[in-house]
Amino acid sequence: MSFQMPQNLDELAAALREKDKNTHLCAGGTDLVIHLRKDKNFHYSLIDLTHLPELSKITETEDHVLIGAGVTMTELEQSPVIRKWMPALAKAASMVGSTQIRNRATLGGNVANASQSSDTTPVLLAYGAEAEILDESGAETIRLVDDFVEGLEKTSLGEREVILKFLVRKQNVLSGFAKVGTRKAVTISKINGCICAEIKEGCMVHPVVYLGAVGAKASRARLIEACLEGLSLSGCDEEKVRDAVYAQIEENIPDRPSKHYKKSAAFGVVDQILDDLRRAEEEAGR
Repeated sequence: MSFQMPQNLDELAAALREKDKNTHLCAGGTDLVIHLRKDKNFHYSLIDLTHLPELSKITETEDHVLIGAGVTMTELEQSPVIRKWMPALAKAASMVGSTQIRNRATLGGNVANASQSSDTTPVLLAYGAEAEILDESGAETIRLVDDFVEGLEKTSLGEREVILKFLVRKQNVLSGFAKVGTRKAVTISKINGCICAEIKEGCMVHPVVYLGAVGAKASRARLIEACLEGLSLSGCDEEKVRDAVYAQIEENIPDRPSKHYKKSAAFGVVDQILDDLRRAEEEAGR
């Protein structure tokens, strides 16, 4: 067993060169500990990512918001930058687990774990987020999050690659997030979703909708998007939206016994997000 604590990206790349299948990257550790216990794995090595300043910052440029992979859910929830440019991400982060979990769990870990119930992933996908990734040679590449998150606990990240930060283009949109779980708090999502949309004269333009937990990974809901295009936030046709949501779930999971429950739950999620967008638009207009 070994424990490495890189202090900069050169040291991190060196640690990655020595990494084997029994060496794990650790930031918050909230998912890792569960997996190690489940697999009864008591002989492993760790690369601690918590002392790398590049991974712990939220910054902004003229065109982008940059979020370090080691930023915690609590930091996302409280960040003025995230609240301004990605309110759906602040809300999603606020609904992850308990206070103790949110103080430890990181954005990079939540995405790289590739759970179909991840709360932050649908938001990043809706915003078209990219990730900056470091490999063992020290080379950095940029990839769409939607490209490397492939399915249930499956990504295309290499054995010796690590996410450094997420890049999100600043957009003039409203966004919302909602979820349904087995209880009101400290719950894993049975279904969740994010909507991003431009608002012109009170109507949604170019809405982007992602639903989580209705397939192996969060997926784009184009049937719902088509329904929402041009709809007024103040007077949505509830029956029309419900039909689109039901059709989307039928398309995503036609053979799953849970599809009947998921249809109602997904409509509740979409309806809640539309309510949030309506309130945000009203507040912006005051």
